[in-house]
Amino acid sequence: MLSGRLLTRCRTTTPALQKGRGTATRWQRPLWQHNNKFNYNCYSTQTIVNNKRSKRGLPWYLGIATLGMSGVATTLYYTSEDARHVFTALQRCGKAGLVGTQVAWNYKVLLSTQYPNDEAYQLAKRECDKRSAEIVLRGLQSLGGIYIKLGQHVSAMVYILPPEWTDTMSVLQDRCEPTPEEEVRQLFLSDYGQAIEDIFDEFDWTPIGVASLAQVHKAKLKKTGREVAVKLQHPVLDEFCRVDMETVTFIIDVIKKAFPEFGFAWLADEMRESLPRELDFVHEAQNAKLVGQNFAEDIKYRRTALLVPEVIWAKRRILCMEFIEGSRIDDLDYMKKHGINPAQVSAEFSEAFSKMIFLHGFVHCDPHPGNVLIRPAKDPKHSKFNFDIVLIDHGLYRELPEQLRIDYARLWTSLIRGDEEGIKKYAKRVGGTDTYQLFASILTGRAWETVSSANLSTVRSSTELKVMSAGAMEYLVDIADILSRLPRIVLLLLKTSDLLRHIDEVLRMGDGQQGSGDDHLTYVIMGRYCAKADWLDTRQHLLNKLAKIGFNWQVIKSLAISWWHYYSLAVMLWMYQRASRLAFAKQQLQHKQVKQVSQ
Repeated sequence: MLSGRLLTRCRTTTPALQKGRGTATRWQRPLWQHNNKFNYNCYSTQTIVNNKRSKRGLPWYLGIATLGMSGVATTLYYTSEDARHVFTALQRCGKAGLVGTQVAWNYKVLLSTQYPNDEAYQLAKRECDKRSAEIVLRGLQSLGGIYIKLGQHVSAMVYILPPEWTDTMSVLQDRCEPTPEEEVRQLFLSDYGQAIEDIFDEFDWTPIGVASLAQVHKAKLKKTGREVAVKLQHPVLDEFCRVDMETVTFIIDVIKKAFPEFGFAWLADEMRESLPRELDFVHEAQNAKLVGQNFAEDIKYRRTALLVPEVIWAKRRILCMEFIEGSRIDDLDYMKKHGINPAQVSAEFSEAFSKMIFLHGFVHCDPHPGNVLIRPAKDPKHSKFNFDIVLIDHGLYRELPEQLRIDYARLWTSLIRGDEEGIKKYAKRVGGTDTYQLFASILTGRAWETVSSANLSTVRSSTELKVMSAGAMEYLVDIADILSRLPRIVLLLLKTSDLLRHIDEVLRMGDGQQGSGDDHLTYVIMGRYCAKADWLDTRQHLLNKLAKIGFNWQVIKSLAISWWHYYSLAVMLWMYQRASRLAFAKQQLQHKQVKQVSQ
């Protein structure tokens, strides 16, 4: 009995030494080191055990257990939907974590390296930014779904991120991987209750557009023969949206704990609020109907070039709408081919969104170039434009509270005028911040010197872009703090302003191919609608006051003064806009005549 216990003790303690766990204590040593009486027996037994292990490798039962677990896992993956979901979710989480680790390592190496001068550091930083952005881009494209949406948010953050990031991420606006045909068929059968062939005579399986949440196919209805665009949500979103959202939130939380000054946790909050709306195409159909009603009178009397495709029917993940053929609004070659003037497109686009933001208060918050089409006018004889601007993808809208809409209009009026006191007052009311100069730069994408000198209408120079980029890094913590405190609806307005400014700059640069437009026109148009929003609010306030207290000369006088201020400014801006267009038309005609003479 005693020798059996001691032998057991020898067998169970000796491996601790062989695995390199350090110097054994008295109670951890093999018994033969304490008592020579049992030295031979213990040593011989241990030698036999080691020899057997060296010949056999891992114990046979571990091999069988591993094979069994692998078999069970494989079987579950191919037979159980829940198990496959868990395995794939873990794979996606791991892939997202790997991307984050690679990027973190890139910046760790950058920050831990000594550079001979600032120029060398800046060069290394740009290379690190580009390399990291490309790693993230490949990861986002591989994961798809909401990760693409996250990349689109990043691409719009030109007011804080360097161009190496925003330019790299810009490809995510409309270049995503399509859903395979078989999955599209299953989705349609699941949501509509009938096969695709039962509804459409023709269905083009090559998508005409693939976005982060859905893809669009051209088809022809069986009953009417009408050509339609069919928008189908990527099925993977239903399966992994919640898991992906939790992963994104977890990654952002980890970053925030590691870097307490990190102020972009609102990205996850915003996506968590917006995604359920964007994933419901019935909600998108309602948005399209409402924005169509807001512009109905302008469309009827041809006062706008804006068009909203008619929605024919909608399910939660399928949307069938009027088919309109065109090209992206930033396709300058397409415009040149069809004789469309980019400067006029920019002006009409600015006018449509100025009405949305400052008058209607119902705003399309994702107007990137992939969501706006341009085409030759369908009925040019009865239109003042030779083009139509088609607004698509109505999933992300926000309704502005009345006071926010008015304060935002007054803030932009102050920005256009370079009125520092007005900027300070309305930056506080809109953004809740006292750092009004930095907030103004974030909102306009311009240096404070440009804003304060009322030069917003000038084209951003390369020097100013460098100053903005350097300032963004220098004041990163302050910018992040401002953004973290802003109401989410204001964050979306910032994003919308960035996207509108990008389109405006592309079109104004493209105008150089056909002549020279007026750089001031965009802000003239914005100024008109800001002034109109201010006047309508003031008028309503004074009329309510009259209704409450009765006839009062002082109120009547205030009403007349407000009316004169608005209409004198509106007329002046209208005349400036018309004169600018006439001068441009004259310049175009002269350019054409010179070209004909030279030929």
